[in-house]
Amino acid sequence: MMCHGPDGLGNTPAGKLAKIVSYKDPSIVNHSDAELTTIIKTGKNKMPSFATKLSDDQISAVVAYIRSLQK
Repeated sequence: MMCHGPDGLGNTPAGKLAKIVSYKDPSIVNHSDAELTTIIKTGKNKMPSFATKLSDDQISAVVAYIRSLQK
């Protein structure tokens, strides 16, 4: 939430600094749930890995939350 913000738009100080892409951006919307899961687990670019911080169930919940913000 620190980077993407509660709305997923990346309009936070950390998000702006890291040039975070909004969850509503087509480059994110077009990812499959499996691709988002992998990104959350392993990290990508400036995003760190959350594999040791979140369980598989929690990561699934994060993906569902991202999808809810895209509507």
